Amino acid sequence: MNWILFALIAPFFWTASNFVDKYVLEKYTKGIVDFLFFSSIASWFLFFVLLPFVGMPALNLYAFLPIITGMILVYSYGFYAKALGQGDTSSLVILFNLIPVVTVILAFVFLGQTLSPNELLGLCVVLIGATMISLEKTKNIFIKGLGMILVAIFIWSVMYLIVDYGLTKMSYWDYLLLDSLGSALAAPTFFIIPSMRRRLIGRIKQASMKKYFWVSCNGLLDFFGHMSVKQALALVPSAGLVTTVTQTQSFYTIALGVLLTLLVPKIIKENITIPRLLKKTIGAVIMFTGVYILLV
Repeated sequence: MNWILFALIAPFFWTASNFVDKYVLEKYTKGIVDFLFFSSIASWFLFFVLLPFVGMPALNLYAFLPIITGMILVYSYGFYAKALGQGDTSSLVILFNLIPVVTVILAFVFLGQTLSPNELLGLCVVLIGATMISLEKTKNIFIKGLGMILVAIFIWSVMYLIVDYGLTKMSYWDYLLLDSLGSALAAPTFFIIPSMRRRLIGRIKQASMKKYFWVSCNGLLDFFGHMSVKQALALVPSAGLVTTVTQTQSFYTIALGVLLTLLVPKIIKENITIPRLLKKTIGAVIMFTGVYILLV
């Protein structure tokens, strides 16, 4: 399968996962730690499913890259979950277009890469689109959850650079297995702090089958998304191209937000007024154009 298909499939899975996250946060979890723990334990299932087929890779120095990024990914979901709890899912997800911008800036600052005139133009265009989406005609000025989602975006941008480097040192399947192991290992760390441990033990005892079902489904959606994007990164030597295509998630999110609000408003309800949809769509188009100029 062509790399571009994998890069298009990944944001579809992530979009579905974003809305399941919102639903789980509102209906089945009590607090961010609860959400992170149950998100992490789903990775144990994925790890043990993959292990017989992939085999355990040698634990050399490079093997710790995916393990560490897998753990950090789980912790970063804390900022993401806080943002979802505060604001509109589709507006926040559109801001994921900032990931390639932050990635390029980090490469410039820490890796000594130069910025071409096209890249500078792309940065400006993306920031214009992000500003358009972020501003609100309210006393708060910015959309709710903006600060938390920006922290998550920064963390994910760093991880993109690490994943791109890690895939040059090991096979795709080895990286995927160790990444799942890292996400799984995040779960036990929540028991280190006594207050968290007591709360989590209570949540585990009280958890319903519906909670485990939705958490498992969400884990699979997120896993398929990461599997697809890592396959795309393995097939094409340019992380920029893959990153650009995955920004179609903005349009998936707007469409799915409208669809879910119309079909199941008691579960997912977003502002789908014409002015708000136009603002999101125009902002998403501007940001996607900027990412294209920046990376392609």
